[in-house]
Amino acid sequence: MSSRTRVLLTVTATIIGGLSLILYTTLSQEILLDGLSFCTSTNTELMIGGLATFVSAVVAGFLASLIVVRDNYWPHFAISLFILGKMSFAVLCGQWSGPFWFESGLHLSLLAGLWLGYYGANKFPLAPV
Repeated sequence: MSSRTRVLLTVTATIIGGLSLILYTTLSQEILLDGLSFCTSTNTELMIGGLATFVSAVVAGFLASLIVVRDNYWPHFAISLFILGKMSFAVLCGQWSGPFWFESGLHLSLLAGLWLGYYGANKFPLAPV
């Protein structure tokens, strides 16, 4: 694979993986659960929302890995930096909708799910080589 193609696939995977992560987390937290919040959601909604957030990140990581044909981890690294930047911005500006441990746990589950999707795509036997 030429370096130009590799760079194009990496940029495409980063954009599509990031946008799919945004789409899936918005679907799971805002649309299905009418706004996931520690203060207003029930325990069941919090469990379902946390699991849906994690699964959203796994799907986004898997999708980004398939786009780069399991070639590199740079899209996942860039999306991870975006998640850490979003978490840092929320901490500095006080944009939490719940306690610090809850919001940071959601962001850490996004990171774990993203990298689990990367690992799963590398171990998935039907992924292109």
